[in-house]
Amino acid sequence: MKKWVSITAIVVLCLALVVGVACGGGGEDEEEVQGIKYGVALPMSGIFGAAVGLPAVHASEVGRELLPEFTVAGQRYRFDTIFEDNMFTGAGGVATATKFIYEDGVKIMTQAGPDPAGAAQTICEEAGVLMLSAASPPELFGPDKPHTIQTSPNYLTDTVVVLKYIAETYPEVKKIATAFSDDALGHSVGDPIIDAAPYFGLDVVSAEWPPVGVTEYYPLATKLVHINPDIIFTDPLILKPMRELGYEGKNAYTNWTEGWAEFVGWDNYQGVMIYQPNPYGEDMPPEAIDYFAEIDRRFGDEPSQSSYLSGVMHSLLPQIMQRAGTVDDVDKMLEVIHSEEYFDTWLGPMRFGGEELIGINNWMLWPGAVHEIRDHDYVLVYEMTAEEAYDLACEVYGDLYLK
Repeated sequence: MKKWVSITAIVVLCLALVVGVACGGGGEDEEEVQGIKYGVALPMSGIFGAAVGLPAVHASEVGRELLPEFTVAGQRYRFDTIFEDNMFTGAGGVATATKFIYEDGVKIMTQAGPDPAGAAQTICEEAGVLMLSAASPPELFGPDKPHTIQTSPNYLTDTVVVLKYIAETYPEVKKIATAFSDDALGHSVGDPIIDAAPYFGLDVVSAEWPPVGVTEYYPLATKLVHINPDIIFTDPLILKPMRELGYEGKNAYTNWTEGWAEFVGWDNYQGVMIYQPNPYGEDMPPEAIDYFAEIDRRFGDEPSQSSYLSGVMHSLLPQIMQRAGTVDDVDKMLEVIHSEEYFDTWLGPMRFGGEELIGINNWMLWPGAVHEIRDHDYVLVYEMTAEEAYDLACEVYGDLYLK
């Protein structure tokens, strides 16, 4: 398999729903199947394209077999996916959203990455287009932005799950540090940790925001090793030089691939906590195992978090459309989304929530889980139901993010 070692650390969760619902392919009678235009904007060029865009397109090809067509109000449909390069920038978000809406006529799009999504949001809201975002800060959502939804896990609920696990399992851990890129994505991951830590009796002794695009991490690693936190929340790019400089504390992060352990060294990765869903471990749904086996067989791509989250949600949009009885009336689809009805997924029934935290039920609520790397295994060590994780997040954050 190919090893995408580090770049996916920067683009955590930024493709939620790119793969699964973006599946075309017709039935036996192609003339009877109508296409639904679905816009997917993600980085398709340079290193981001190689690590994220191309694997997403590959996974979409496999996803075509998962849901070749579906029926809404007696009519057969399939998704006709339009991929565009948003370059993972705000300018790219504006350009792709404008094209999708005014040239392609889409009613639903995905904007991968919080910067493109934030820039595209006004265009989508004014046009009444449903925009799926991921890895975005809570400020991107609210009652005044009803067309912006998130189908991937959100950092608020996942953060409180891992902090609760740490507080209960490792009482000796008191000092924590964070180090994430100084952009919307980095703050989406880091800010919830800083906000929630005091609730669990944890002291944030350092919060570092290295510039986007930095390639030399030894100065930052030296500073963090000198501070010597009990645990650092960061990705392998920074953890590797910290280990080389003698740091022996714990590490937690949202994402994981086997290539990262090879990059940092398996011995250096023992005990690392991963606190968002990833396509590894014995608890992975059988459907996901088959899904990634086929992706590997065809394209040789290593399992990735973004493809996993997309695959889990592969039937979400069809279910929304079926219950709304329409494929183009976004307002009716939003009524279904806001209704708190449950949808079938690989991980069992899941629903949208978020009103208590962001003022509107536009977040899909995921179960919470923590895995640890033990020897060469990705081991489940802690889990909470989606409702338990969400209730805890409401207790921890309160009205902090309400406008």
